[in-house]
Amino acid sequence: MKKISSKKKALLDKKIIQSLKISWKNCNSATLDFANSVPASSWQSKPFQFRFKSFAWEFACITRTRFCHLEAFKTGRLSFAERSSAPKKSNLEKEPKAIIIKELNKLGTSLLREIDAVDSIQKVDFITWLLQHERVHQGKLVLYFATSGLKTPNSFKNTWGRSNF
Repeated sequence: MKKISSKKKALLDKKIIQSLKISWKNCNSATLDFANSVPASSWQSKPFQFRFKSFAWEFACITRTRFCHLEAFKTGRLSFAERSSAPKKSNLEKEPKAIIIKELNKLGTSLLREIDAVDSIQKVDFITWLLQHERVHQGKLVLYFATSGLKTPNSFKNTWGRSNF
């Protein structure tokens, strides 16, 4: 295998970071649009009574996971253990929709700054895991929205194909 020059490697690293930033912006936009599209009166509702959780629970999980990943960027260690630096999911689940959306916005911006400063494979892993986790929640939200008669956000459709929805 031919070795690439340090100049080409630096360019590749820059392109990887740019790709991660674009992926995060798309994912974050869809999450925020899903959250904004849930009527406040339905925030605590469960579209599927037995198998899945409420809208509030889904966004509480996303919010807490963002806290944990943001901390991982700073400490080098990803942990979901209970601790004072990451709010409990059960507490986040009780928060009003507006508070969660505000927190998601703030965390999304902070994570974008961390992605811009990625300097290790470990941090690339952190953002990849976060993207995968959040996209799983978005898949669940597509089901919730369909069951509840809500319109899937355009930002999600634009990423995954309009003809799919």
